[in-house]
Amino acid sequence: MINVVQDFLDEYNIKNKKVILGFSSGPDSCALAYILSKLAKKNNLELILAHFNHNWRGEESKSEEIFAFDFAKKINARFYFDCASKDETKTEENARNLRYAFFERAMKEFKTDVVFLAHNKNDNIETAIYRIIKGTGIKGLCSIAQKRDNFYRPLLNITKNQILEFLAQNKIEYKIDSSNEDIKYKRNLIRKEILPIFEKINISYLDSIENLIKNAILNREIVENVLFEFKKEVLVDDTIEASLYKNAKKPLRYEFLNDFLGEKLKYRNYKNIKKIDDFIMNTNKTSQISINRELFLKIRKGKIFFVKHNNYEKD
Repeated sequence: MINVVQDFLDEYNIKNKKVILGFSSGPDSCALAYILSKLAKKNNLELILAHFNHNWRGEESKSEEIFAFDFAKKINARFYFDCASKDETKTEENARNLRYAFFERAMKEFKTDVVFLAHNKNDNIETAIYRIIKGTGIKGLCSIAQKRDNFYRPLLNITKNQILEFLAQNKIEYKIDSSNEDIKYKRNLIRKEILPIFEKINISYLDSIENLIKNAILNREIVENVLFEFKKEVLVDDTIEASLYKNAKKPLRYEFLNDFLGEKLKYRNYKNIKKIDDFIMNTNKTSQISINRELFLKIRKGKIFFVKHNNYEKD
């Protein structure tokens, strides 16, 4: 595993840097913290363990916070910490938003652009399954990226069992989050009740689904290149040229809409993409359609664009 992480550092040329590690006190982040501490001198890295207390589990959360502080001292790393307010909404989505906002603050505090996260191969598979169940396309099938913006995941090809074996061999302590056993959280339900069924069908299901993810990434790269060229033609200042859009073939139109709506429409699926495309293709005059509670799509003078509901009359 140490060699895997060193290869990752070489691939992304991460040398002579301050490296922030999202540290939960769980097995994955403890393994990665230990490995990075062993590689720090060779790569001239300054390691910072960043621990965010979501404040969901009372004394258990507090004990993880103390453990994180002590672990940082043991491996000669710096420690950065924050705690969520008790009034915060206790949902997985809000917890994720708070956590990433915390990482952004950490990057500003330490003046770096590198945050390591300890997602593993099992996490990647669970994310892909979750997205399939919720409804996704090729982009969603790509699952968790090894690198996205300033966030790096060097353990993404390492299984949970490999991590646990590494911890045992090196006598590294870690904490277990009791909420990981609660199947009211969807990812826990997938991990504890759905994936064991997959294993009965194919004992190598992790590798099989990982291959699906890798194929999706390759296919998505082709799609991204085609989309890039199409957007240069059809999109001007966030406004779509209707005639150029209508001349494109349906698969390209659908893929373009899905991409274009990315920041505007959080929940997208084939059904609502088809609804928007049908409206555009069958409208030749000034018209509009409500996309959600916030947005209209409007066609006027051969242009397609979006306006907020409260700005529509003004427009």
